[in-house]
Amino acid sequence: MTAKEQIGSRPEKNELPSSTKQNLDVVTTFYEREDAEISGVQMGIERVSNFFGSPGYFAFAVAFIVLWALANAWGTYAGWAHVDEPPFFWLQGVVSSNALLLTIAVLIRQTRMARLAEHRAHLDLQINLLTEQKVTKILQLIDELRRSAPSPQGRPDAEVAELTRRADTEVMLDVIKQQHEDR
Repeated sequence: MTAKEQIGSRPEKNELPSSTKQNLDVVTTFYEREDAEISGVQMGIERVSNFFGSPGYFAFAVAFIVLWALANAWGTYAGWAHVDEPPFFWLQGVVSSNALLLTIAVLIRQTRMARLAEHRAHLDLQINLLTEQKVTKILQLIDELRRSAPSPQGRPDAEVAELTRRADTEVMLDVIKQQHEDR
């Protein structure tokens, strides 16, 4: 089976169980809120960072440096008066300024991406929450069976009662975010 066929055979969102849809919606809402908090300046810096981090910019920078060196070497040979002679002081200034601005843009972007990476790490939490929901349901069913059994073991169990309560994923995500912001 090809990768395209595998992608085509993946279930649609409407084919997923409701608990999975609910968790996906919680995660989607969470990330939409995070993206909505990005300032215009931050978005501009990230666009600049994306541009400077692209293969096209890399190729441009290499071509620019090579052409600068070749043109100035040829200019020295041709007797031009305004030439950046080796070791290419002006080229070093342009490259150094570019490196400084690029470093700052990347560090700003990395700071935000590190924060988001922590949140994305909690995607595991979502999977665990889905598992918790399923286990809780199983425990509830077992507890119902235990209570209906005509034996002394049918007495109430506080631990089982606690474990059969469903976890509130939205509250948990908000608590996790608050804990990370308090650090």
